[in-house]
Amino acid sequence: MSWLARVFWALLAIALFFLAALAVNQDPVELRFLAWHSPTVSVFWWLLCAFLTGLLVGLVGITVLTTRLSLKSRRLNRELTETRQELQRVRRSSLQD
Repeated sequence: MSWLARVFWALLAIALFFLAALAVNQDPVELRFLAWHSPTVSVFWWLLCAFLTGLLVGLVGITVLTTRLSLKSRRLNRELTETRQELQRVRRSSLQD
C-alpha cells in the first residue's frame, strides 16, 4: 500500500509542477526556423511539447536497448545450456572409460 501512496504523491507533485509552470510561462512565443514560422503559443506549451518529445524518444530508446539485451540474454542462456549438456556428456563418457 505504501507504493500506492508514493505514486499518488509523485503524481500530485508532477501536477503541481505543471500548474506552476503554466502560471509562470504565459508569454506568447513564435518559433522561427529558416522560412518556417510556428503559430504563436505560450512558452509553457512549447516546453511541454519538448518534454513529451524527449520522453517519447527516451522510451523508444530504452525499449530498443531492452529488447536487444533480452535477445542477447536468451542467446547466451541457450549457449550456456548447450555447454552444460556437453560438459555432462564429457563427464559421463570419461567415467565410462
